[in-house]
Amino acid sequence: MKNTIQFESCLKEKLNSYMELRESQGCQVLKIRHIFISLDQYLLKAGLSGRSLPPAVIDGWIASLPEKLSVNTVNIYISTYMQFARYLQSLGYDAFIPEKAIGSKNYSPYIFHEGDLAALIQAADAMVFSASEKHRHNAACFSVMLRMYIGCGFRLNEIRLLKAKDVDLEYGIIHVRNAKGSRDRIVPMHETLAECVKIYSESGIPQKENLFFPSGTGTPISCSWIRDAFVKCIRYIGIEKPNLPKHSRNICLHCLRHSFAVAAFRRLDNNGLDMYDEIPVLSTYMGHENLYGTEHYLHMTTENSRDILGKVEEFNKGLFPEVLE
Repeated sequence: MKNTIQFESCLKEKLNSYMELRESQGCQVLKIRHIFISLDQYLLKAGLSGRSLPPAVIDGWIASLPEKLSVNTVNIYISTYMQFARYLQSLGYDAFIPEKAIGSKNYSPYIFHEGDLAALIQAADAMVFSASEKHRHNAACFSVMLRMYIGCGFRLNEIRLLKAKDVDLEYGIIHVRNAKGSRDRIVPMHETLAECVKIYSESGIPQKENLFFPSGTGTPISCSWIRDAFVKCIRYIGIEKPNLPKHSRNICLHCLRHSFAVAAFRRLDNNGLDMYDEIPVLSTYMGHENLYGTEHYLHMTTENSRDILGKVEEFNKGLFPEVLE
């Protein structure tokens, strides 16, 4: 591994050797390094020594994860650890393997409507002027990023890690590379959004390390900073996050992606467009692996999209004929 992570716990050697093994297998270890840093720091704090990872220690580590993490994210932590635990077991270590966290099957994302979205943008713009000098740079970037999340339904990292070379200002196109599922796609922006992005690009904010939205230090703006800024915006416009159990999915930035999908479906229906022609285009635009991924967004938002859910179900009936026994 080119840049060896400085682990400090009693398992530091095994953590390094495991990371090197995963890298040799083609795994992008930089995407999971934070999980092992979290585990290593917890083991160090717990004073663990010896050749075992007992249940109490691993359960304690999982319980110590930040409350704002969603169930899906917690499960990524657990799954990543489970692979490491099996590696340790192959070396003769006694490593406890926990069960995954259980998400709520009744999760229904918050759907932002037009008025909400306009208010969110105003809140983000106001944050630029109210932010301290230390955070004003990030706030300025976030006000444009938020418009892109709203206007195109991007995933968090698709914009957070966007490279300057992948922004085509002449044609108003974003080239998304190596997104979820290792897929690339081209995303056209509405002309008003493209103009906003162009103004940002010409504002003089330096694009360090070829990042289109660098932090003040030149590194990508952290996920936590973006999520915290979004929470401030929804509070600013008077939307309160409900009290839910720890690690339950709550109102979050990803709800903007759901909102984009629902709004797009509704426009298709209102404009009388042919679902057979348009849904595959929308699926490709959003970077879904297949049509089920796009339909899933509707089923998770039934209460907010009853008027169009039936339309999509009718569309799907034509795709896969019934098999008679």
